[in-house]
Amino acid sequence: MNRRWGDRGISEQTLLILMAAAAVLLAMSVVTSLSGGAGSADADRPRASFVFETNGTDVLVTHYGGDRLNGSHVYVVSDRRGRLGNFAGTDGEACATPVSNVTRGASCRVSGATYEALAIVWNGSNGGRLVLDRRPAAPTPSPTPTATPTVTPTPTVTPSATVTPTPAAGPNGTSIPTGTPGNSTVTPVPNGTTAPTGTATNGTETSGTATATPAGPTTGTPTSADTPTATPTGG
Repeated sequence: MNRRWGDRGISEQTLLILMAAAAVLLAMSVVTSLSGGAGSADADRPRASFVFETNGTDVLVTHYGGDRLNGSHVYVVSDRRGRLGNFAGTDGEACATPVSNVTRGASCRVSGATYEALAIVWNGSNGGRLVLDRRPAAPTPSPTPTATPTVTPTPTVTPSATVTPTPAAGPNGTSIPTGTPGNSTVTPVPNGTTAPTGTATNGTETSGTATATPAGPTTGTPTSADTPTATPTGG
C-alpha cells in the first residue's frame, strides 16, 4: 500500500512540472504575437552599404554591397531639407535619374547636396524602418573677403605768398613811384626837382614839356648908355 502511495506522489510532481512548462510556453507565444512577429520582421530587413562621392554641387550615392533593394523602399533624407524621396522616383524626386533596381554599382545623383548630411533609409512594406548608411555634412567654405584698395591721399598744394615789390630808391633818397607809361606818372629827376607832368607815348613825353628860361640880363630895348661907342682907328 505504501508503494502505491509513493508512485502516486511521483506522478503528481511530474504533472505540476509539465503544467508550469506549458504556462511558460504559452506566455512566450502571447508575447511573440503581441510584438507582431519580431523574428520574421528582422529576417525581412535588408543589409546594404553605400558610398558617397561629391560631384560639383551634387552627391553620388552608389550601392557598394549587400542585398538587392527595391528602389521604391529606399529613401534619401537630408538634414536640411528633410525626406527628398525614394530612389525609384515614385515618392518625391531624390535622384536626378530614377533607380528602380538598387544593386551593386547603381547610383543616385542627389542635386545640390554637397554640404548636406544625408541618410539612406529603407522603409519596409509592414512599416519597418532602417537606416542603411549615413554621410556627414561637409563644412561650408567661408567666402574670400574682397580686398579694399588703398587710397593714396592727394597732396594739398599750398599757395605761394604774394611778394609785394619794394619801391626802387631814386637819387638823393627819393623813391621812384611805380606805374604804367601813359598814365601821367610823375618821375623824379636828379637834385630833387620834379619833371613836368604830361602824357607819355611809348615812354617819350610828348606834351606838357617845360621850357627852361635862360639865365642872363633882362631883355629889352637897349638905351644909349648901353650902345657901344666905336673907336676910330687911325689918324
